[in-house]
Amino acid sequence: MRRNKTTRSTEDMGQANAQSVLGRIATAGREDHQARAMTLQKAVRVAMAKVADALMDLPLSVIGVVTQSVAGDALNEVLTEDALLLLLDGPRGAQGAIIIDPVLVGGLIQQQTIGSVRSDAGQTRAMTRTDAAICAPLLDSLLEKVAGLVETDEDTELVTGFRFGSKAEDARALDIALDADDYAILRLTLDMARGTRQGEMMLILPKPDPMAHIADCDEPVDGSAVGPSNLTDAVMGVNANLNMVLCRLNLTLGDVQAWKPGMVLQMPPGQFPNVQMTTVTGHVVGQGTVGHVDGARAVKPKRVPPHASHPLRRETDKENVDVPDFEGIRGDLTPENTAAPEPVQLGEPMDGHSGDLSQTDDLPDLSAESGGVQAMPDIDLPALDDLPQLADMPELADLSDSQGELPDLPDLPELDDLPDLADFPELARMQAAD
Repeated sequence: MRRNKTTRSTEDMGQANAQSVLGRIATAGREDHQARAMTLQKAVRVAMAKVADALMDLPLSVIGVVTQSVAGDALNEVLTEDALLLLLDGPRGAQGAIIIDPVLVGGLIQQQTIGSVRSDAGQTRAMTRTDAAICAPLLDSLLEKVAGLVETDEDTELVTGFRFGSKAEDARALDIALDADDYAILRLTLDMARGTRQGEMMLILPKPDPMAHIADCDEPVDGSAVGPSNLTDAVMGVNANLNMVLCRLNLTLGDVQAWKPGMVLQMPPGQFPNVQMTTVTGHVVGQGTVGHVDGARAVKPKRVPPHASHPLRRETDKENVDVPDFEGIRGDLTPENTAAPEPVQLGEPMDGHSGDLSQTDDLPDLSAESGGVQAMPDIDLPALDDLPQLADMPELADLSDSQGELPDLPDLPELDDLPDLADFPELARMQAAD
């Protein structure tokens, strides 16, 4: 018994030593792989230096990286008012942010404007949208470069798809825009122009939602339908409930209460098999015909001509319009055949006739014998023998007798008593003036 116990304990010790050796080897290999792997922190260091040199010819290095996780309702504790607050647009409507120290913003502006970075003079000013526009190309290139360098799926999903969106007015507006549950924050300490300026840049990125990743999969595991990928698919996927109305009856409440199983309702004549397709609010959207397909009742919508809702005005719509063809009536209307006719002058020959309109020898015969025009029918006119003879008319001198004698005119008064015009003083002055 003792020999067996001793042997068993020796075997256990050997297995423990073997496991400890394998553990040390695995740990050493994992640490070596992690040292050579492109982590998020290392990717930010490499990308920042390459992007700043390529875009601005600026020596910019990351001398420190600190990562932390912050809940969405605690972001107001890390936001500062005097920094440049930028909002990032991400995939699936996600929102991120970047906060840049004003010292770094001033150095970037100097490099872009005068081509060199000078020491910070300690002057503070409010950040503007121009500052955001100058920093935007550097930030977009940085995020794109980092997304291509990281190796793990978690880091790739964290930074992929984010780009510069806009400048936030203040810390409160930025806090309201960031509505995710959890955020990953990267605090970068940057050295600009070989120690000329140093400051902090903070990247605030929302942590990926596992449920959103499952919703975006092309082929779900359970075989269910794939969710909509954009707003158009979501809107077009909304259920549209249609009611097929065969007819409408006006009944009293007493008639409805008197209904019993087996009763037959009389339909208005001419309703079947036509139905109206209505929405749940009663709006008519179309008409159809009741029928059957494979033994089941069905409704076939009636086709509505396109011009009923969309007027046809273009040349390409001609074949869809039910109108006769006028090409044979109006003939060829090409430009060379549409010239205006020359005016005809009076007196000139026209259609082979002479210009003298007084000659009528060549005019067609319109008599009844020639067959040109039908002769006028005979009309019985009254005889003129009964008209009175003008010789029997009375003389003009006798008209006074027939109409009565004219009354005698009274005698005119004598003009001898009229006053002499020379007695008028006005008239005398006028004669003297003449």
